Amino acid sequence: MISRVPDALPTLSAGSHDSSRGEACVMEYVSLLAGEEWSDRPECTHELLSHEARTVNDLLRDSDRSRLVPLIGRLFGTTEDSPALRAHLRLAQARQVVALLEPSARGPVLAAIERAERLIGIDTDDDVHGAFTEAMQFPLTHHGDLDPEHVGFHERMARIFPFALSPDLGTAEAYALTALVIAHKVAASGECRADCGNAPARARRMVKDLSGLIDVYDAVTGRLLADVTEHDVRELAAGLGSPSTLGV
Repeated sequence: MISRVPDALPTLSAGSHDSSRGEACVMEYVSLLAGEEWSDRPECTHELLSHEARTVNDLLRDSDRSRLVPLIGRLFGTTEDSPALRAHLRLAQARQVVALLEPSARGPVLAAIERAERLIGIDTDDDVHGAFTEAMQFPLTHHGDLDPEHVGFHERMARIFPFALSPDLGTAEAYALTALVIAHKVAASGECRADCGNAPARARRMVKDLSGLIDVYDAVTGRLLADVTEHDVRELAAGLGSPSTLGV
C-alpha cells in the first residue's frame, strides 16, 4: 500500500534534480517515499530496475510521465540480488525484444534464450569471455529501407555487454546478455515491427516492459506486496501534479 506521502511533493520530470528544486525523477521519488537520502540511485531498488526506470522517465513526454506512477510503490523494496536473478531479468528483456520481431526472424534469439535458461543454477566451466565473444561476433546486417533512428536505437542497445561486464558476472547471466545482444542485432537488421525510432512511442512501451521486469523480480524472489488500490495511485498522481494514467 502506498503511504507516507509527504505534504508537498515535487513535480515528476526528466533528469536528475536537487531536492530543493521542486522536481524529481521517478527514482528520486522512490528514495523520497522510501525514507532514504535523496538520490536517483536509491539503495532500496535493484540496480537493473533502477536503470530502466531512469531511462524511461527521461524518454517520456511530460504528458506521459504519470504512466510511471503505478510503478513507484513497486520499485522500492527490490533489494535482493544474485547472478540467477540478474539472468532472469536479462532474459525477460530479451523476450521483450523477441515480441517485437518478425516471427520468422526469432529463431537465433530463442535458441540463445533457451541455452541461457538451461545454465541458470548450474555449475559450469563455460567462461564469460566466450559469451562476450559470441555476442560481439553475431553478424549485424541491414536489409531493406530502414529508419536510421530505429536502427540506431537497436545498435546502441546491442552494445550493452561491455557495460555489464563485472567480476561477479555469472555464466547464465553472461549468456542471457548474449541473447539480449543477439535480439537487438536481429532487430537492427530490419526485423523489428515496432516504432522504435519514435522515442515517445518507445518510452510508452518501456513502461509496460518495466512493469514486466518487476513482475519477474517478484516471481523469482517470492516478494509479496500489499495491493495498491486505484485510489492510492490517484492520490499519489494528484500529488505529483499530473492526472494518473492507470493503463500502461
